[in-house]
Amino acid sequence: MASDKVMCLDLDGTLVNSQEAHAQSFNLAFQKNNLPMKPIANIIEKFGPPAEGVVKAMFPKVSDRKLQQIVKDKRRLFIERTAGLTKEIPGVKEALEQLKEDFLLVLVSNATQEEIEVTLKAAGIKRGLFSAILGYPLMHKKPDPDIIDLVEEKAGGKVEYFVGDTIYDIQTGNMAEVKTIAVLTGVHDVKMLGAENPTIILESFALIPDYFKGEL
Repeated sequence: MASDKVMCLDLDGTLVNSQEAHAQSFNLAFQKNNLPMKPIANIIEKFGPPAEGVVKAMFPKVSDRKLQQIVKDKRRLFIERTAGLTKEIPGVKEALEQLKEDFLLVLVSNATQEEIEVTLKAAGIKRGLFSAILGYPLMHKKPDPDIIDLVEEKAGGKVEYFVGDTIYDIQTGNMAEVKTIAVLTGVHDVKMLGAENPTIILESFALIPDYFKGEL
């Protein structure tokens, strides 16, 4: 039975490999809004910030009105057309089951609640593993440390760890003075993540139970 210890978990790049799924939905949204499609790798390398930040990185001069339309279209297209490209990261489901015995697991994502739901379904991850799921617009944008306060309120426990694949995840935890675990299954490499001074960097979320057992 889980205690009142909370572990915050990022979703994309941490628990699932959804890079292509999201990149394809951005491209479809660009196309729908009469903008040129971009190489998938170029879109993926901009991942980390909310969708608005990715669009701005691709098209710096886009108007605010068009920006919001692209993001709206991207989210709908992800849900309706590309979410199925999401793949599970090996060992994640087993790790979640083990960690749930000692922690209240809270999913924290810049994605919308509906995007999160279809992502979990595509990867075959049970929603019931999480004590709370916080996405846009309920959650503040990373790396706002107020995220931690919201998580503690929703979960009814104290956050001890924040786990993620981007510098924004690590910054969120560090700013709130909680321990951070960086994983290398997403867009940011060991050099970028290391510069943010996480508590530990692991190859994959699947290794976290072994880390707590002192086997790494």
